[in-house]
Amino acid sequence: MGLPVLTNKNWDRWQTQMKVLFRYQEVIEVVQDGVLSLDQSETQKKDNKALFLIHQCVDDVHFEKIQNAMTAKEAWDILVTSHAGGDKIKKVKLQSLRKQYELLHMEEGDKVGEYFTKILTITNQMKGYGEAITDTMIIEKIMRSLLPRFDFIVVAIEESKDVTLMKIEELQSSLEAHELRLIERNPIKKAEQALKATHKDDDRRKDKRWKGKQNFNRRKTSQEWSESSDKRGRSKFNQKKFDKSKVCYIRKVSILLLE
Repeated sequence: MGLPVLTNKNWDRWQTQMKVLFRYQEVIEVVQDGVLSLDQSETQKKDNKALFLIHQCVDDVHFEKIQNAMTAKEAWDILVTSHAGGDKIKKVKLQSLRKQYELLHMEEGDKVGEYFTKILTITNQMKGYGEAITDTMIIEKIMRSLLPRFDFIVVAIEESKDVTLMKIEELQSSLEAHELRLIERNPIKKAEQALKATHKDDDRRKDKRWKGKQNFNRRKTSQEWSESSDKRGRSKFNQKKFDKSKVCYIRKVSILLLE
């Protein structure tokens, strides 16, 4: 089976998975309580098994920290201390998580499933630092921080069900069903989105046509200017030729008169 591997970014998830793995392998007691006596062969086997699992489930950086640990409890305590820190650090982290939890509200672009994931991620971290938070507290937080379009379904749930007995998954299922109905019954929004897309396409076409006209006008202006320059040049040239002919004619007349 695939074993979870501890890195610098997944401590909360990893320790939860490892506790389940320890219980599955029936070695959780030696990890939490340690080996009371090395003479007990069965307990020693469990400790070796637990230590082996820990070695297999950490990356190279964390293995350097626990490679000299002789028991599973010693290795586990080293990892807990290096990540969770002392009591002061726990309090600071817990206060930060509390603030995030209180300020968290569903945003306009959030889906129901995405918002539940945000809430559960923070609450699971709070539980890891010793915060006593129940499912009822989480449900009440979610219901009061949803978008206004869910007000109707929230009132219906409060009137028809006992929130204290409700499961988080049950609330999520009800809200997701309501979300799907809202999407299906709101064709106007879909039409608006399609209209916006059409307008964008029209704007792009107009922009292309406008740019094309600009380029055409530039070319036309350049061509007209060139033709105008040629005409002016030819006109001056012809004028010069005309002036020479006049000069020649005047000279001839002068000579005849003198004769």
